[in-house]
Amino acid sequence: MEESAHQVTELVTGIVLLMLVAALTTIVSKRIDKVPLTILLVFVGMMISMGHVYMGTLGVLANFHLTPELVLFVFIPTLIFESAFNLDARQVSRNIWPILTLAIPGLLLSTAIIGLIITAFTEFDLMEALLLGAILSATDPVAVISIFKQLGVPERLTILVEGESLFNDATSLVLATLLLSILVSGEFSTGVVLAGAGNFLVVFFGGVLVGWMLAIIVGYTLGGIESDPAIEITLTTILAYFAFIIAEHVFHVSGIMAVVAAGLVIGSWGKSKISPSTSEFMEHFWEYLAFLANALIFVMVGLQIDLIALWNSVDLIFFVVIAMLVSRAVIIFGCVPLLSRLPGSESIGLPFQKVMYWGGLRGAIALAIVLSLPPFDYKDTLVAVVMGAVLFTLVVQGLTIEVLVKFLGLDALSAPDNLARLEGDKNARQEGLLRLSSLVSGGMFSQRIADNIREKCERNLAELEREIAILHESMGEVEKVTILSMRCLAREKARVYELFSKGLINEWAFRELDSTISVQLDDVRHKGFMPTADIKMSVGKAMDLFVIRVLEAVPGFAAFVERLRTSRIIRDYDVAWGRYRNANSVLQNFEHLVGETDAGGSVAEKVHAVYEGILATSKLQIDEVADLYPEFVETMQEQLGQRLLLVAEHESVEHAAELGMIKEGIAGKILKDQVARLRQLKQDNISAAFEIEVSELLRKLPLFKGLEEEFNTIGSYLRPRTVPKGTAIIKQGQDGDSMFLIARGIAHVLIEEGGVVSQVATLYAGDFFGEAALLHSAPRNATAVAATPCSLYELRQHDLHRLMDNYPLIKKAVEEVDASRKNLNSQVLGDGEG
Repeated sequence: MEESAHQVTELVTGIVLLMLVAALTTIVSKRIDKVPLTILLVFVGMMISMGHVYMGTLGVLANFHLTPELVLFVFIPTLIFESAFNLDARQVSRNIWPILTLAIPGLLLSTAIIGLIITAFTEFDLMEALLLGAILSATDPVAVISIFKQLGVPERLTILVEGESLFNDATSLVLATLLLSILVSGEFSTGVVLAGAGNFLVVFFGGVLVGWMLAIIVGYTLGGIESDPAIEITLTTILAYFAFIIAEHVFHVSGIMAVVAAGLVIGSWGKSKISPSTSEFMEHFWEYLAFLANALIFVMVGLQIDLIALWNSVDLIFFVVIAMLVSRAVIIFGCVPLLSRLPGSESIGLPFQKVMYWGGLRGAIALAIVLSLPPFDYKDTLVAVVMGAVLFTLVVQGLTIEVLVKFLGLDALSAPDNLARLEGDKNARQEGLLRLSSLVSGGMFSQRIADNIREKCERNLAELEREIAILHESMGEVEKVTILSMRCLAREKARVYELFSKGLINEWAFRELDSTISVQLDDVRHKGFMPTADIKMSVGKAMDLFVIRVLEAVPGFAAFVERLRTSRIIRDYDVAWGRYRNANSVLQNFEHLVGETDAGGSVAEKVHAVYEGILATSKLQIDEVADLYPEFVETMQEQLGQRLLLVAEHESVEHAAELGMIKEGIAGKILKDQVARLRQLKQDNISAAFEIEVSELLRKLPLFKGLEEEFNTIGSYLRPRTVPKGTAIIKQGQDGDSMFLIARGIAHVLIEEGGVVSQVATLYAGDFFGEAALLHSAPRNATAVAATPCSLYELRQHDLHRLMDNYPLIKKAVEEVDASRKNLNSQVLGDGEG
């Protein structure tokens, strides 16, 4: 018992001392700008390993070993999740082909090249050399990414380097496991290779599926929690570790890919599920965990390095390093340029390729794999070789990557960023000058000192204005339009998050608007487009439409599908309202956004006109819904008023608590009550405002004139259906088994003939359509599209025939309208041919 307690004491003491070493080394690294922190930590670890012989107190640290279990089950989930969580999933999807090419076929090719070179120049046989190649093909760019952040390199380069590392870690681990099983069993044949390839795909993509499913579950759980940082952060921590453990030990698929998928999902779709008040805590928490994991790993890497063993294997390490560099060159300079020929792929320039080549460092994953190998003849040699290769990449490549980035000019700010930096500096100095007089009057310092400070500030301002003027002269009108458009979109992005954080738009509208603005930012930056009022189809919306289409064909789901359709109109209204507020915010702050970008005014006029158009389009969408569904809009406005009131109350209580006017406990209870009221507000059933009395519809239809006493009977045959704007209600050429009656909204009737689409009619409330297919048992002869949100009633074929049999007046009216429409369609098509 005492021995166990002593071991626990030593373990805790060792961990605390390692954290102390990491903290002290971090402080030193901030003073030594030229040496990345990770490399400095390795050096410190090596010094401790060598110094414990002379200083017994260092023995506690020197006895710590970097075990594969420690890396894979403690450090890797944290590092992988944090990296994936902070990656822009949309940017990853834009660059998915080069990332996957480098991570899967690229890593396989790298393994083969390293294996062949090692086999040719050393005593390793082919399988052992291939195993070494698989281990050393996994990149670990922690040191490189930290340098990228300091230098401000282009975002795409960071995405490519970090994305490759995330995905090829899993590939390397799976491939090394397969090669090891072949090496141990001694069986190598075409069948074994094919089975291994199939197993690899199952393990790789199975991990993705497990991580995605767990992230969806955790995401919806987070969505039900209001402003509770402790629970929300705990859930993401559980997700990071459970994704790895469940994937590895329950489903026997890639735990790393499960964590990658979970991190990407929570970092993109799931961010709208995290309470805005928790978001900043969440980012700081994962940033700290990643720092701690990286610091401890690299200190222990240094502790693990045996310089004597490295020296004894220096000849092997030399050939291994050459093989790594050659294989990396073939992958980057041979395969990456070919990717630009794929449809939809963006080319990767030579400067980016050079940094990707030299930035392919090796690290913790390679060490974890080699240390986890079972005992066999060459294991100790492999461990020494991998240690040497990792040390080479960290020291040689890690210390020179910054020089390469600067030499290639990738650290240079773009024109928009440089202009923003100069104008930001200028505005800050002007604000300082404005406050100078009040500081003097407050007795902070004398007038003479103030005059000296003012003179220096004015000189600096004059220099800044000169630099800004030179930058403006170097830019053309197109570049100025791009800069101003990007500023306006950035303002929109900030505004939409502000609306979401205050509960003024729902998470669906936030995701749609955030996705749209991000896509438009890319289009402005890379393609020279202007901002538009169009709302891009997000992945979430596409999935929603897919679910509706699938469930429409499933019996018993009609009511649920109708609720989904109604919720789409509510969400579209929220999106239009949010875009309207965004555009209005841009126009109100337009002079500030323009700054000195446009001395002549023509650029500002163009962008201002664009945002006036966005404002008008958004207002038109809002007004359309207001005209058709006044009850719904009134309900929405009442709910919005209550939300605004709750936001004001919340801010007032928080401010009073900060001033000490309300005790913390009392303030907490009030805030908790406000959160409960806000949650209840979100749960209110707004869709009820779309419900329309059947009798209201039947009175509008000439079809049912004179049948007022039969409205209840007729109404029993009608099924309500709500359709969002832009939805095709029926499609030309499809079989039809129902017709539709318009209660509210407008629909366009379109006919396609010879590849040309013609609009033949516009239908309003009180009209019906789709009867031709039922009367003639023929495919639909036209397409009907909702020009506005529409509330319809659907009448099935057998119900229509029943009504026509029971009510001759209905039969006569339907047949007359059908004949009239057939004549109109033939006239329109005839005119088109003429």
